Parts: sequence; structure tokens; C-alpha cells
Amino acid sequence: MHTRRLVRLAALAALGLVACAKNATIVEPPPKYRAADFQPLAIGNQWTYAGKVMGQPVEKTITITGVREGYFVDDANGRMRLDSSGLRDDKRYLLQDPIKRGHSWTSILSVASTERYEIADTGFTVSTPAGSFQDCILVRGTNRIDQRREMLNEWTFAPGVGIVRMATMLRDGDRELPQARIELTARKLQ
Repeated sequence: MHTRRLVRLAALAALGLVACAKNATIVEPPPKYRAADFQPLAIGNQWTYAGKVMGQPVEKTITITGVREGYFVDDANGRMRLDSSGLRDDKRYLLQDPIKRGHSWTSILSVASTERYEIADTGFTVSTPAGSFQDCILVRGTNRIDQRREMLNEWTFAPGVGIVRMATMLRDGDRELPQARIELTARKLQ
């Protein structure tokens, strides 16, 4: 008699747990980082990149020189700012909150040009000539050129540093043709 009673109680408890599980809300922890953590914007900040563009070696140093119309401007004609949604230039979000794998967004540049972005990976380590960087994120962007071809951009951001690697490929059907690959070689941050 005592054993039957324990079995019934165990069965009722299991049913209660199943019922609670069906109504339970899974709460994800907040992201470890925000977009603002991945691009230090301050006058004087400087990044040097080296790599290849269309097979030719390149080296470029970019320095933030001032603030104009709410954007940090650099000596390569770039403009960036942080707002409540993320990091943007004057046309698109380069990185948008929340910082979690799978988050995606779209930028419509014109009737004929729509860019699609996704945080493709998070929490990995990247090594470049400027050092080894942990907790990186990979943003992948695509822009269709025509029915067969699209441009694929990949930006790897490191927290407190900015972009540490950039790659551009032309996807033509099943082929991916490298267009550019550039890595951070040095930085001076305020």
C-alpha cells in the first residue's frame, strides 16, 4: 500500500513538472557585449591595416580626425557613430544590437541595392599581426548584384579594438572569388 502511494505521488509530481515546463518561459541571459563595445570612437584613434585587394598588396592607416554632424570622421572619408541600435556609417548599420549569433538586419541603400547583414559567429579568437583578440564577432553582409552574382563582405570585430579583419568575395553561382583580405597590423587607441 505504501509503495503504491509513493508511485502515485511520483507520477503526480512528474505531471506537475511537465505542465509547468509547457508554460515556462525560457529567459536568455543578456548579451555579454553591445555594439558600442566593439568600435572605440575617439579623436586620435588610429588603425593600420595590410593585406591584398584584387591581388595587389595594400597598407592603409586610418585616423579619426574629428566630429562632424554627430559622426566621427576619419582621414579616409569614413563616418561612424554609435546610437541606441548600434554602430553605423551614414548609409547603414555595420553592427547592430543585440550582439548574438543569428541576429540579422537589412539596409536599403537604393531601389536596386539592398544589403543583408547577420552576426554569423561570436566568442572566437582571431590572430593578426597586431595581436591575438578574444571574444570576436563576425558580421557577414551580402548585396546581390544580379540573378547570379552577389558581393559577400565579412568584418571581424574585437571588443575594445574595432575591425581586426575584413574580407570581400564575389560569389558567382557556386564559386567564391576573393576580392580583398585585410588584417589589422597596428593600432593606437585613446
